[in-house]
Amino acid sequence: MSVNTLEVELIDKGGLKRDLSFHVPADAVQTAMNQACDRLSHRVRMPGFRPGHVPRHIVRSRFRGEIDNEIIQQLVPGYYQQALDKAGVTPAGSPVFSPLDITEGQPLKVLVSFEVQPEITLAPYDGLELPGFDLEVTDEDLAVAHSSLLNSMATLESAPKGHKAANGNMATIDFVGRIDGTPFPGGEAQGYALELGSGNFIPGFEEGILGHKAGDEFDIDVQFPADYHEKSLKGKNTTFSVTLHEVKVKALPELDDNFATQVGDFADLATLNETLRREIATKRQGDMRRFQRREAFSKLAELNAFDPPASLVEEELENMIEAGRRMATMDGRTNFDDTEARTHYRDEALLQVRGHRVVEEIAKAEGLAVSETDISDEVNRLAREYRRVATDVDRALRGNPVEMDRMRRALLKDKVLDLVISRARIVVQDRPDETVGKTSGKSAAKAAKKAAAKPKAGGKKTEKKDQK
Repeated sequence: MSVNTLEVELIDKGGLKRDLSFHVPADAVQTAMNQACDRLSHRVRMPGFRPGHVPRHIVRSRFRGEIDNEIIQQLVPGYYQQALDKAGVTPAGSPVFSPLDITEGQPLKVLVSFEVQPEITLAPYDGLELPGFDLEVTDEDLAVAHSSLLNSMATLESAPKGHKAANGNMATIDFVGRIDGTPFPGGEAQGYALELGSGNFIPGFEEGILGHKAGDEFDIDVQFPADYHEKSLKGKNTTFSVTLHEVKVKALPELDDNFATQVGDFADLATLNETLRREIATKRQGDMRRFQRREAFSKLAELNAFDPPASLVEEELENMIEAGRRMATMDGRTNFDDTEARTHYRDEALLQVRGHRVVEEIAKAEGLAVSETDISDEVNRLAREYRRVATDVDRALRGNPVEMDRMRRALLKDKVLDLVISRARIVVQDRPDETVGKTSGKSAAKAAKKAAAKPKAGGKKTEKKDQK
């Protein structure tokens, strides 16, 4: 059916709400119904009829729900898109279809409700004030990287007799936890290896071991946090009876040329240091760019204070809540509160939806688009990051339209934000640890070790046991 002959009515329901009404022609409905009945008749076994010869009206009466669903899936999406094209409207968010009633010989009336994007006038985005940071790599940064590498290659040795347990030591312990004198499930272990200062136990437990020596038996009084993942233990005062069997200390290798060759394919310590400085600088540059993108995105959303479609905000909010719920599950927390999360995330959801709309409008105004080269570069980056073959990554993405669309939108967003940053007024500030460079040294150490990794003698890698 031609788009021009399709009966379409767009109804303004006020604000951003719209209803779209259209009719699927009766002949198209009848054809789809006949096809569905004929397909089913070959599967139906009914007394008195051979397979494929059950009358359509009997098949229709027996399997109406299944047939109607097939008709809807076959016809509605295509006619819906034609109706949108004819009405010249693009829905924002997921549409809501009113119940559909299929009657033989009659056109199918479809009513769809959705919201549309508001018309906006972009606020000026050239000359935004954004932060920049001094990215100089210092000797202190290099020392952090050295420490990370040294610790990664340290060995554990039994502490000398009389040694008092300290942070960084490995303690082998037995423990039994009691609440009001009664042991509780999960509060007991034997031969548990715990790195002191790791923060793996509730506050106060590891601190209670510090200063003790191998062979000591002692009690530690602690209180479970009020937000502890196990509800029955929240806020409970607990006494752990502990036996400290052994304390091990880390033996660090010497920081010299020989150490550099053990880390990876480095000729000497100077070569390793050069790589570390380069990796730290690269990491910091990337951290700063990500930080600037977040700041630019937030400012664009704040400067363009319009009300986006409520349905889009709700969708974004649900995505945030689901992500928070998954994170809580991964962390072992069972106290995730959907109602509290909805309140907590709502402003951020609004900011995100508003910001994405602004990004799309800037892209149109500036003629920015994602090219095949951009996609290829991103595929190669992902392949390097996850150590996969680029062609496999490309095939997987192109076989998943949702993921491909998500990647395109992310790349376009970065293009727009990088343009805004290039035209911004950068104000150099002290580098905040929590945003840029706090872990640059450690990250650089890992990157250098990974990039220059070489097999040990005999081709085997040294294995380390999980001490948790």
